[in-house]
Amino acid sequence: MNSTNIPVGGSQTPILHPTPIIPFISDKQLSLLLPLVIYWVYSGFFHLISVYKVSYFEKYRIHYAYEAETKNKVSMSEVIKGVLIQQFLQTLLGLLVVVAEDEDVLVDDAYELKIYHQNFNTLASQFGLNRQLAPFQHMIVSSAYWYIIPTMKFAIAMLIFDTWQYFIHRLFHQNSFLYRHIHSRHHLLYVPYAFGALYNHPVEGFVLDSVGASIAFKLSGLTTRGGMLFFSFATLKTVDDHCGYDLPFDPIQIIFGNNSAYHDIHHQNYGIKMNFSQPFFTIWDRILGTYMAHPPTDKKKLSSENQDNDNKVETKTNNTINFNHISSKVNDNGNRCIEQDNDDHIRSRDKVESNNRGNSFRYNLRQRKY
Repeated sequence: MNSTNIPVGGSQTPILHPTPIIPFISDKQLSLLLPLVIYWVYSGFFHLISVYKVSYFEKYRIHYAYEAETKNKVSMSEVIKGVLIQQFLQTLLGLLVVVAEDEDVLVDDAYELKIYHQNFNTLASQFGLNRQLAPFQHMIVSSAYWYIIPTMKFAIAMLIFDTWQYFIHRLFHQNSFLYRHIHSRHHLLYVPYAFGALYNHPVEGFVLDSVGASIAFKLSGLTTRGGMLFFSFATLKTVDDHCGYDLPFDPIQIIFGNNSAYHDIHHQNYGIKMNFSQPFFTIWDRILGTYMAHPPTDKKKLSSENQDNDNKVETKTNNTINFNHISSKVNDNGNRCIEQDNDDHIRSRDKVESNNRGNSFRYNLRQRKY
């Protein structure tokens, strides 16, 4: 069979042209901008349902709302500031890796398809299958070029990124200097939330996330648009892993065992030496013995942690009530009534929160298979 007679780039072949997805911005620039937009829009959604305590989502919280205020050691404003710094560094690296590379990763698809057809003929000839496969050649080559090969490259990028993140992340935990001076910053968020997904020390953010994603992009051979999809999905996945909700209808949490409930374990004292894998799979945790699908069944450590935290909350609450009580004595007439109302409001609020806490071990609310 003569490959030169095979119609390449005919009407049945979806040839792409090097036209930007958005007319006023190049695909390379879009590949840097889109992950930033996804990060703030998606985390903003989780922030809104958390702040307004949307009833439908409340039953899927991994932690109670009060825990973020009492257990986390850093304010949200500091978290947002830290994330913006990391994204600035991430964008600078992206300018070097994606935008500054040779024009163009969007190749001539007609030419590439012709090469695929030639390779197909060569391979079919070696097995003596030219005649048998001839009717299916166009379908096989087109499917390989447009779907199978890009999917394989995407999967390879995921595996490379996971491998990089696992071993660098674990190193940051095992080396006391690196943990104390760099990685401990991320663990100031005992109760993770979406905005804090990329709250890291700038060095860690650059090495763990930005460099890791760039290496995965280059080694996997992804095109510009493939890289755009990879960077965007990795960002979406990272935000989802820190969202603070165990959602039974979230496709990301359904498909991936490495999800918000799984990663939350790593942020607790009992699981800080486990579940290093991120952001996609749990392969390295399973292979190297750092896999913990659920909190330990022996909950003594959990009990002591929660009891210590509850004592801090009660002490803080009692101090507030005493202060208001003293204030009510100092002020007279109307002011005294207002202060007393505040006192009653605090007592009522804490009573409700105490009742809501009920079972302190509110993790993995639904049965899951990992």
